Amino acid sequence: MSENKYMQNRELSWLNFNDRVLEEATDKTVPIGERLRFISIFSKNLDEFFMIRVGSLFDQIAIGDNNIDSRSGMSPQMQLEKIFHKVRYLYEQKDRAYKEITAQLKEYDVHNLRFKELSKHEIEHVKKYFNEYIKPILSPSIVSRHFPFPHLDNNRISVVLKLKAGEKIAHGIISIPANCPKIIFLNGDKTRFILTEYVILKYANKLFKKFEVLEKNTIRITRNADINLDDGVDDEDEDYVEHLKTVLKLRGRLTPVRLEYTSTLELDTVKLLKKNLKLAEDYFINTNLPMNFDFVSELLDKLPTQILEKITYSRIVAQPSPNIDLNKPVMQQVWEKDVLLSFPYENISPFLRLLREAASDPKVASIKITIYRMAHKTRIVDYLCRAAEHGKTVFVIMELRARFDENNNINWTEKLIESGCTVVYGLESYKVHSKVCLISFMEEESGEISYISQIGTGNYNETTAKLYTDLSLMTANQNIGKDLDEFFKNIPTENVHGEYNSIIVSPNSIKDKIIALLDEEIDKQQNYGNGRVIIKINSLTDKGIIKALVKASNAGVKIDLIIRGISCLLPDVVGYSENIKITSIIGRYLEHSRVYAFGTGEDLKMFISSADCMTRNLEKRVEVATPIYDDDIKQRIYNSLEIMLKDNVKARFMTATGEYVKKPDGDMLDSQMYFVKEAYDNAVQTE
Repeated sequence: MSENKYMQNRELSWLNFNDRVLEEATDKTVPIGERLRFISIFSKNLDEFFMIRVGSLFDQIAIGDNNIDSRSGMSPQMQLEKIFHKVRYLYEQKDRAYKEITAQLKEYDVHNLRFKELSKHEIEHVKKYFNEYIKPILSPSIVSRHFPFPHLDNNRISVVLKLKAGEKIAHGIISIPANCPKIIFLNGDKTRFILTEYVILKYANKLFKKFEVLEKNTIRITRNADINLDDGVDDEDEDYVEHLKTVLKLRGRLTPVRLEYTSTLELDTVKLLKKNLKLAEDYFINTNLPMNFDFVSELLDKLPTQILEKITYSRIVAQPSPNIDLNKPVMQQVWEKDVLLSFPYENISPFLRLLREAASDPKVASIKITIYRMAHKTRIVDYLCRAAEHGKTVFVIMELRARFDENNNINWTEKLIESGCTVVYGLESYKVHSKVCLISFMEEESGEISYISQIGTGNYNETTAKLYTDLSLMTANQNIGKDLDEFFKNIPTENVHGEYNSIIVSPNSIKDKIIALLDEEIDKQQNYGNGRVIIKINSLTDKGIIKALVKASNAGVKIDLIIRGISCLLPDVVGYSENIKITSIIGRYLEHSRVYAFGTGEDLKMFISSADCMTRNLEKRVEVATPIYDDDIKQRIYNSLEIMLKDNVKARFMTATGEYVKKPDGDMLDSQMYFVKEAYDNAVQTE
């Protein structure tokens, strides 16, 4: 099929993206502590990839679904083989990078030690610590007819031992529980430490006193977490929150899809693990300790400040928006002019102030908002609760199925309901992924309704607003407000096909609108030779969008795609995508904003959205895109896109084979640091 010439497999594209994350861990220009953090990010990314994407492939094989991936021509089994081949290479790179980082940390007096490096005094300290704090929470078990193979928790490390007592050969298992300390610090400054898994591996013998230990190894399994949270909801009267709590417990008991191990596993140990985990040896991966990198945050939190300043990024503070007067109410300023916030370069404070003002403003009748992921500590919920307590109607569409944030969302739901907010849980067939907030005002005498709207590309989350690049538009445009009012009437009544005048909403119209706008650029190119498209998203997988982009490319339209992660479209393929360039930026901050720009100059049409160009976003989620009407804001966003396209420090070009290569040399430009400087400069000018 010709499609295979300009498309690639989604899973392999994602692995290439995670390879880019790992590349940051080897970049000598990145502070050594941040390089360690990038390994932690790489590892966490890979864990989730196996739980969801690899888990899905296991499911397909288990039910005999041999559908061929139309983008790459590969069956599920072929995809698994390619994935594990690539992953083994990535593990080698990860282990090499970690070894180098550990050695270089010693130059900063940070010592990640092994037993052979400990002093006699430190060995005594570790031994005492093990006996007092670790040994009491361990539950060793023998595997035999009388003692069945224990349950191994998802992504938790275990020690497996081959044991001998006389002529009897047995195996022992020690699972390291979640509440076990990750690090044992060896001095008051916390600059010398040993990871707990090394200690448990060392003293594992002491837990099987009547046995001789012939072999011991550290293992970690990853379980399939690709579950449908709505499965089993048959009773209309069943409490959906309680149902979710029950289903989420199943995640830890699903089928293993990966086993990591250190050292060498003897044949009978391999047989034991294969039999009891029901996992083929093809899915065993040899690696070095540590297997979990969740110790990194704790380590960086506890190191002395004078060391931390040398090994991590210099502190950057999100600046106040130059478009907001700190001495005037935010609502008053939004009534006067649209305001765009750019995170993390500018802080989230104006939006928080907007909510706080709305909570107590006597003219505010209601606040309506969609929530997907929230911080564990959030003022947003506090202000919504305050508004409800002040007699406002507060209506929240809380998407309880935000993957791996389900429990957090359940907790916030309960608090909102207790405070008098009305909370609905999204839709049965569609996740509500949009990021929209509508504040409705009512004039007491006339009863006239007016609106302030906020539409963003990222979550209502004070934590990620400091780490993710996102855009947030606050506007008093009444057409947008009326559309959102209609939106908040449609979604709770399960109407996902509503018609709107300004905003664009999936699953009904975002995909069709993008394709129509691409066709407009084809017409411009054919008539005037000035077709131009810049799209910034996180992922591109949708075949309809890909084909429309290829069609535009073949018509001569110049297309730049800024895609952080997956791209199933291959650029620069002769006869298909020669006019398409794909740039990926991975740096200090996570690129997360979505921008769609069609045309140039006065003909420029621009939208920001919560939606990526993935089939799930365009067909199985409720997403919102808003047009940018304000010319100043439109130009500001367009300028930022052009800066990103000039990045030659943290940006990479995708080649026609799907690999990433560095951009050509020239004056060094790190787009994220450019925006940091710009935010600081703008803040100084407004003081």
